[in-house]
Amino acid sequence: MNEDSGRDVKPSRLGSASTVAFAIATATLAVLLLAVGWWQTGPPHDWLAILVLSSFGLSAWLLRESHVGARVQLNFISIILLAAAVIVGPVGAGLVGAVALVLNFDRAPWVAQVFNIAMFSSVGSLGGLVYLWSGGMDEIGRSSGVGQLLLGVGLPLMIADVAQCILNAVLIAGILRVSGGTPLRSSIVQLLGNSGLAYVGYGVVGFLFVVLWIPAGVGWFSAVLVLAPLFVARWAFEQYGEEFRAHERTLRALVSAEEKKEAGNIGHSERVGQLSEWIAEAIGLGHKETQDVRTAGMLHDVGTVAVPSRLLRGREPLTDAGMVELAAHARAGVRLVEGIGFLRDSLEGIAHHHERFDGRGYPSALAGQEIPMAARIVAVADTFDALTTPRPYRAAHTTVEALRMIHERAGVQFDPVVCDALTKALARHPWAHRGGESVASGSADAVMHYDEPEFSDLLAERADLRALVRDREIGASTARQAAGRAGMRVP
Repeated sequence: MNEDSGRDVKPSRLGSASTVAFAIATATLAVLLLAVGWWQTGPPHDWLAILVLSSFGLSAWLLRESHVGARVQLNFISIILLAAAVIVGPVGAGLVGAVALVLNFDRAPWVAQVFNIAMFSSVGSLGGLVYLWSGGMDEIGRSSGVGQLLLGVGLPLMIADVAQCILNAVLIAGILRVSGGTPLRSSIVQLLGNSGLAYVGYGVVGFLFVVLWIPAGVGWFSAVLVLAPLFVARWAFEQYGEEFRAHERTLRALVSAEEKKEAGNIGHSERVGQLSEWIAEAIGLGHKETQDVRTAGMLHDVGTVAVPSRLLRGREPLTDAGMVELAAHARAGVRLVEGIGFLRDSLEGIAHHHERFDGRGYPSALAGQEIPMAARIVAVADTFDALTTPRPYRAAHTTVEALRMIHERAGVQFDPVVCDALTKALARHPWAHRGGESVASGSADAVMHYDEPEFSDLLAERADLRALVRDREIGASTARQAAGRAGMRVP
């Protein structure tokens, strides 16, 4: 399985000098590896095998499964390249990787085309070289015994497989870094986590491919024999891809329902989800944790669908009862989505994103490290986006102003570690500013938004209101339990 970033590089960055330079550097690496292979083994000798393997490589590329996850595409060309490392040597494998992509009539920008051709060529050549450097047999006969094949072909081939996997991940992480600012380490960890185990399985299939081609004497028809497991694997990836897309559709539907209730917040959930993901990456969370944080960020305000519209639209003075009603949206959001299985690990981030580091937040008055990390991240992302969004009673703060205000609250409202991670994230990713220099329109008497830091401060000073929020949740929980015992269901 290979993961291609070529079509996922942001179009606005494809022409950047750093992206072009990285593509050229990858092409230079491909040429150098071909030269090393030529110096070590001489020119390729089986051009028919190269042509056949290139044809199957092109087929594998065309049959790849796209959109399985963010920024990656899955295909099976690594099996072809791995088998080519043994069958036609490092130079032949490098040519197979290049020709398979050259023959691909993709409409991707030229920078992506150059990068993809160079990457697959480099992966093929490196696999052939590592196979030989690991003691792999360069002459495999039909008389080769099982032990010889396992130690002289299988083991070196698996080492070459690992080398190909690592090079593939490093090159993709590099292009994502220069084209979109994605942190190198997190990309490599994500790519290896997504594909590492699959590479092991594909290494076994590649070994079978080689054994059928040479010792068994099946030749090029061995490629046909391995198509069946490839199609099974592709079907499995399609199912995973469809599941991923179904999850995304569910998220969009929930966000849409929330934003229809509060039109002034359109785009807020997406931005908080994206910023939460960037902060999680800057902290160094794993891929799964990062995606759970992103989901929590997107759905942190989904509970507002249970809040009366008159409170959300700020058309009347905010009473104590209204503040309690607004503060209840965090737990209400959990109740709305807790039955959706793939959201299970995001619930804490939704429930506790209004807790404060000093313990005077809501709904549970958690403090410091008691607050789940996801909630601490979403809290910072939520407030930062709120500060950079214009309100009827004020203009949007600039990015610099909002960042300063966040840091002023470090150790009081927010986790200092998360505040520092926000700074790192904004240094790596551009943040779209929404008119902080303009004068806000509307009434200066409009009700304060519940995401404002001042709203958090008001509740922090009102232990009585926070107790009401807590009691409201306890009462709702007790009612649900009683209804459950009676065979009823309540929201």
